[in-house]
Amino acid sequence: MSVYDPLRQKLETIQGASLRLSFADLEAILGKPLPVSAYKFTAWWGNNCKVGHAQTLAWLRAGFKARSVSLKNHTVEFHRVDKSRSGNRQSGTV
Repeated sequence: MSVYDPLRQKLETIQGASLRLSFADLEAILGKPLPVSAYKFTAWWGNNCKVGHAQTLAWLRAGFKARSVSLKNHTVEFHRVDKSRSGNRQSGTV
């Protein structure tokens, strides 16, 4: 079990094509703080599954990619890559 499984589970419930979360939202979902590197480096939010980062695998397995990361505003947008699950609902926020 990964520490990022709660994020994967949350994303799997999203019906819309995208979801914007603050880093604080993510920490609430995870039940623990994000690592310092998430606040400092956009590379932490990369979508390269070949690297094997647990956080990347969580959102990719849920059918999303991380995009529009703002280290200044502490926000990230997840966009669905599996269009078949997006339905007709609008994008959302938490």
